[in-house]
Amino acid sequence: MPNKNGELSPKELQVRFRALSLQDLCYEAYQILQILESNDDEDGLFLELQQYLTEATQAKVDGYCWIEKDLKAEIDEWETKKKRLARMCDEVIERKQKQLDGLKQNLLRLAELGLIDDYLIGYNKAIEIRPNPKPTVEVFKEADVPEIYRQPKIQWTIDKQAIAQAHQAGKDVSAFATVTYGKQVRFKNAPRRKPKKNGDES
Repeated sequence: MPNKNGELSPKELQVRFRALSLQDLCYEAYQILQILESNDDEDGLFLELQQYLTEATQAKVDGYCWIEKDLKAEIDEWETKKKRLARMCDEVIERKQKQLDGLKQNLLRLAELGLIDDYLIGYNKAIEIRPNPKPTVEVFKEADVPEIYRQPKIQWTIDKQAIAQAHQAGKDVSAFATVTYGKQVRFKNAPRRKPKKNGDES
C-alpha cells in the first residue's frame, strides 16, 4: 500500500509493473527515465526500477507469444470444424436433393404409366404435371457443334506473387502495379543469452 505521501515501495512497484499492459509499461519506463535523469543521486533506484520494468516487459512478451500460439490453435480448430460442417451440409443438401428429384421422377413415371392424372388435388395442396417450358439438350457429339453454339471459357487471375518476385528481381512493374513493403509481427523463441563470465560487468 502507498505510504502517507502516496509513494510505493520498490516491491509494490514490481507487482504493479507486472499488472500493466505492454503499452503502459513503455509509458512508465519513459516517465521514470524523465524523473531520474534530473536526479543523479538515485542511480541505485534507477537500476532497480529498470530491472523491474525489464522483467515485467519480458513477462508480457512471453504472454503475447503464448496468446498468439493459443489463438492460432483455436483458428486451426475452427477452420477444421468449418470444413467438416461445410462437408456435412453439402452431404445433407445432396441427399435431400436426391430425395426431391426421386419424388418428382416417381410422380412423372406414374403419370407416364397412366396410373395418376396430370392434375391431383388434395385437401389444401395440388400437384400439376405439365410440359417443362425449358427444353433439355443433350449433346452427343461435341466435335460437330457449330462455332455459333460455343462459348469460350477464359478465366484468369492476377498472380501478385509473380509480380512481387519480378519486382524483387529488379524488373520494373510500376506501369501496372504499386509494390510496397509493410511490416509484419513475428512470434518466436527468444535468443539464448550467453552466460556471464566472471569479472564481466556487462
